[in-house]
Amino acid sequence: MRILTPYHRKKKGGAGVEREEIKRELSAIFSDMTDFAFRELYFEGNTITVAYLVGFCSRTYVNQYILEPISRAYTASGGKGLPPLESLITNIKLEPIDDVTSAATAILSGNAFVFSDTMRDILGLSVFTKNDDGRSPMEPETENVIRGPHEGFTESAEGNVVLLRRRLRSARLKRRSLTVGWDTSTDVSVLFMEGLAREEAVEEVCRRLRAIDTDSILDSGYIEIFLQDGCVPFYPTVGNSERPDKVAAKLMEGRIAIVVDGSPVVLTVPYLFCEAFQVTEDYAKSPWYASFVRLLRFAAYLMALYFPAFFVAAFVRHRGILPAFLTDAVDGARETLGFSLFWEVLIIFLIFETVREVGLRMPKAVGSAVGLVGSLILGDSAIKAGLTSAPVLVVVALAAVCSFIVPPYMNANMLYRLMMIVIGGALGFLGLFTAILISVAVLASRTSLGVPYLSPLAPLDPRGMKDFLCMAPLWAMRRMPVSLTGKRLIRTRSGRPNGKRGSGRS
Repeated sequence: MRILTPYHRKKKGGAGVEREEIKRELSAIFSDMTDFAFRELYFEGNTITVAYLVGFCSRTYVNQYILEPISRAYTASGGKGLPPLESLITNIKLEPIDDVTSAATAILSGNAFVFSDTMRDILGLSVFTKNDDGRSPMEPETENVIRGPHEGFTESAEGNVVLLRRRLRSARLKRRSLTVGWDTSTDVSVLFMEGLAREEAVEEVCRRLRAIDTDSILDSGYIEIFLQDGCVPFYPTVGNSERPDKVAAKLMEGRIAIVVDGSPVVLTVPYLFCEAFQVTEDYAKSPWYASFVRLLRFAAYLMALYFPAFFVAAFVRHRGILPAFLTDAVDGARETLGFSLFWEVLIIFLIFETVREVGLRMPKAVGSAVGLVGSLILGDSAIKAGLTSAPVLVVVALAAVCSFIVPPYMNANMLYRLMMIVIGGALGFLGLFTAILISVAVLASRTSLGVPYLSPLAPLDPRGMKDFLCMAPLWAMRRMPVSLTGKRLIRTRSGRPNGKRGSGRS
């Protein structure tokens, strides 16, 4: 049923008058927009108008799908009239429009709005003519791999969905589309594998997206903030990636992907603590080496968090338990410094983070120069100038370097490490161990979309432990983790790769 705006109910001067009213109202909506344009085709007793945004709407598509077919059809009829526009426009994506507000939304989405004097049942047609020019899929700089696909997501949501469907050629890969943001009207797509992802989790994601009440969504990071479990979580409970193969693997484990138009970063939920130690390339290596590397990452993660704090606690609060040669060596290196070891560690830590932040925010050419100057300041020159001591510099630098081995937790680890240094210097080992226990208890109580954050470690899931710090061969991971899917689903029915068939049980 046609939805008429107030001026349609009042006008009785014919279809031509109605078309002029549509043009006048669209012109009022897009006033002071020099890229808004009309293109009109005049035929005997009929005028066809195309409204679009120049640049955002592809001129090639407008000519190919709208203007040329209509002109050829009129010429072929010998000037005797035109069939309905729906049968002339050759674009596959065609949508009827019933009111001017929907027409304006279609134009702002990059589509062309076509209307004429002869239309009666609908106001016009929205034709997909969005300009899809953009960069081609390239390997993301933040997630480089030696072995594996070398393509990443782009800023086109449709292109990103295609990259996922190219890897998951299954009708079970479902997609739900939403629009978020008052002014930006950002297209957001929710993708999941039917039968793998929990239906209540999918509904919860859609509910949280619909509940977003804000004026603009300019990046997937905006969505991530609204999807987080809790008000201000310290550690992220929403994953993100620029690699299609990584997101496809997560979808096959029962997770849900959120694709935001305009952002090359795709979000995934639920997100568990163990995912930060898993790299896509691990599954292309020997399970022995992959397990060794994961244990190495976890050891470096612990060193980045607690090594400076234990160093400060030992030398500030518990010097009596340390060997004499160790305290003599540190005291000898610090004999020219006029402030305590606690303040020295704190100052060097803050200087290092400042240099790192400056290097990240500057252009690449300038950033490398800043990094070189920073390394000179925090290196031998600082020691010779009496600004710091070699032991403290080694401890802080080692912890800082180890923090880069787990990129998803890099920012959170910086704040947590600072907090642990302060607690270690103020309360010693007792306060430090108490803080660690409280931290673990808080993480154990967290959830990501209803899934325990420390799963499969807490609660313990033997099947999930096969892909945690130690990785079992792929043929040994016969069932998916129950914590993600809520079901006992079989991943592989084959046993050892020697030609024998497994029973499908684990």
